[in-house]
Amino acid sequence: MKKIVIVIAVLVLVAIGWFLLKHRGAPDTEEGAAPVATVETARLEQQDIVRTIEAFGVVAAAPSGEHVISAPYDCVIRQVFVGTGTPVAAGDVLMEIASSDDARLALDSARGALGLATKTLAATQQRYDLKLATNQDLLMAQQTEQDARLKAASYEARGIGGEGRITAPVAGIISKLELTAGALAPLGTPLVSVANGEKLEARLGIEPANLSSVDVGRPVVLISANRSGSTPVSSTVRSVGKGLDPMTGAAEVRVPVPMGAPLLLGEHVQASVEVEKKVKALVAPRSAVLPDGDIQVLFIVKNGKAVRHEVTLGIASGDRVEVTGADLHAGDLVVTLGNYELTDGMAVQPQGKNVKEPRGSREGKP
Repeated sequence: MKKIVIVIAVLVLVAIGWFLLKHRGAPDTEEGAAPVATVETARLEQQDIVRTIEAFGVVAAAPSGEHVISAPYDCVIRQVFVGTGTPVAAGDVLMEIASSDDARLALDSARGALGLATKTLAATQQRYDLKLATNQDLLMAQQTEQDARLKAASYEARGIGGEGRITAPVAGIISKLELTAGALAPLGTPLVSVANGEKLEARLGIEPANLSSVDVGRPVVLISANRSGSTPVSSTVRSVGKGLDPMTGAAEVRVPVPMGAPLLLGEHVQASVEVEKKVKALVAPRSAVLPDGDIQVLFIVKNGKAVRHEVTLGIASGDRVEVTGADLHAGDLVVTLGNYELTDGMAVQPQGKNVKEPRGSREGKP
C-alpha cells in the first residue's frame, strides 16, 4: 500500500513538472514578440503636378463682340419681340418704336426751315443776278440753305416718322434689354444689346492675395457652376484687372471662351487657374505625410519594416503633394493609413492593392 502511494505521488510530481515545463516562458514569448502593424499603402509616383487657385465668375459678351443699339431719336417703345438670352439672326426685328411728339415737331421744324432757306436762296440769287445783292449775301444764303438741308436729312435718316423698326446688326444673343413697351426713350438711350455668340468671355473674381500669381497667358479650365456633368473648357487669361471691385473686394480677370464651347451667355462658371507647375515630380498622397514637430515625415515599407524619411513638401494639388527627400524613389510603397502608430523599423503588414514591395527592395536596392 505504501508503494502505491509513493508511485502515485511520483506520477503527480512528474505531471506537475511536465505542465510547468510546457508552459514555462509562454508569457515571456508573448511579451517579447515584436508588434506587427497592419497598414495601407500607395506607391510614390513620378508625375507632373500643378498648383491652381479657384475662382468664380460669369460668362459675358467680350467688348469686341457686343453691339449696343441706342435710341436714334426721342421715341416711345411700341412693341418688343425679344427677351434677354434670345438668339437672333442679322436683320431680325427686335422692337418697334414711334417718334415722340418732340421728335416729330423737330422734324417738321427742320423741314420748314429748309423750305424757307430754299426760298431765301432763290430770292438772293435773283437779286445777285440784278446786281442788287453782294457776293457775301449770296454765300450766306447758300450756307443757310445747306445747313437746313443737312439738318432735315439727318432727322429723316434717323427714321423720325418712319416705320420705327429696330433690327439686329449681327447674328447673336440678346444680352441686355433695357426698356419695355410703353417706355419713353430720349435720344441716345441704350435700347438693346446683341452679343456675338462667338465672342464670349468669362469674367472671374480673384482674391487680392492670389492676384500676384495670376499673369496674362496662364492656363485656365472653366466649368459650368449651374449644370452638373458639363464638359470642362480650356483657355488662358486674357487680362488681369489692376483695381478691386468695391462691392466684392475682388479683382477682375477675363478669360476668352473658345468658339463652340458648351457655356452659355450669363452662365455662372467655376475656374481653376494654373499658377505653378512641376514636371516629373515625386508625388505622394497627402495622408502619407505626417507632421513631427517642425519637420514632415513619411514611412515607406522596406523588407517588411517601416522606414522613416524626413521630407520637404512642394506643390500640393487636391489629395496629392510633391515630396523630396533622401533615398526616395518612384514606386516605393508609402504608408497612407496606420502611419500615426509607426516607429522607425517597426514590422508592418500592408493590406489592399499595393502590398508588394518594388523589385530589389529586399536586397536594399532602390
